[in-house]
Amino acid sequence: MPKSDNPQLLLEWARDLGKTNPFLDLHVHPYEVLTGDVGFNPDPQIEGLFNKGLFQYHPPVLDDINPTQPIPDNQRGLLLAARLTYNHTGPKVLTDQIDLAGLSGALLLPVARTAGKAEEMLEVTQKMFEKEARLFSGCALPINIQPDKLADFFRFARQRNRIRAIKFHHNLTGIDPLTKKGEELTNAALAAAGELNLPMVVHGGRSPGLEPIECREYGIISRLATVDWSISTAPVILAHAGCHGLTYAESIDALSILNNLFEKHSNLMADTSNLEPSILQLVLEKINPARLVFGSDALYVPIWKAWLRFLQSLQLVSTHPDDDLISIASLNPARCLSL
Repeated sequence: MPKSDNPQLLLEWARDLGKTNPFLDLHVHPYEVLTGDVGFNPDPQIEGLFNKGLFQYHPPVLDDINPTQPIPDNQRGLLLAARLTYNHTGPKVLTDQIDLAGLSGALLLPVARTAGKAEEMLEVTQKMFEKEARLFSGCALPINIQPDKLADFFRFARQRNRIRAIKFHHNLTGIDPLTKKGEELTNAALAAAGELNLPMVVHGGRSPGLEPIECREYGIISRLATVDWSISTAPVILAHAGCHGLTYAESIDALSILNNLFEKHSNLMADTSNLEPSILQLVLEKINPARLVFGSDALYVPIWKAWLRFLQSLQLVSTHPDDDLISIASLNPARCLSL
């Protein structure tokens, strides 16, 4: 591979490998996660483009990958950032991004925070994305459904809406895995995922700025370590490698716990989404590539930008970058989605 910071050279290297090993992004949000607003209108001129307001859509182009917007530390800032990010969505937006990056597909992960929202998202997502075979639909954990009803809910969603994965975000749903209710919901979701052979993507880390404040750390790895992830026989992917919103020092501790969990649960994986370069490099140093999948956290981070950061970090850390790239971004994601 090229030892270079040149984006074009990095993309050419990856595209060459991608000819025989299609690359996938397993962490894309089609809608913003704080409100789950799906109120987009189809563009009258551009097929596959859905808009909110009158903002003009501009296809993505390569620019500087280094500037990073800090995560707002209050709910108002989070909502404002989400509005600015999600002026547009739809297959046009997402395929423009995966095409620029040179990827072959992406997994869509909606998040619901209110009763009925997961059901609404299933219908909207199917209508919006059903014509684009490169985008695989995930399903948000439904709110206010009893644990013993979850398997039926996901079974119906797989049959009717062709879902390929389940998204569980303890922080945003306000579900504390240390409580009896939280344990029952988590275990029931895992059992359903295993029964239906659906991978489950679980937020890992802190959510700065989220309200109520106590929800911000329901997904930190010390809490998630209490869960029996082996209840599911399907892959369980811990998003952000458990390091979202953590400092470098906290991430070192989190990754130590994560490696211990890997020893206990053979189905447990982690993704690389939305991590600062120093922490992403730490993840690539500390975690076996066989347990990692690539994720971007788009649209919060553009897919092409997350991909280039990943490629740069991999070339700095890995002694076998070709093999590791193929494992993390092609073989492991394909296995998770049973492709």
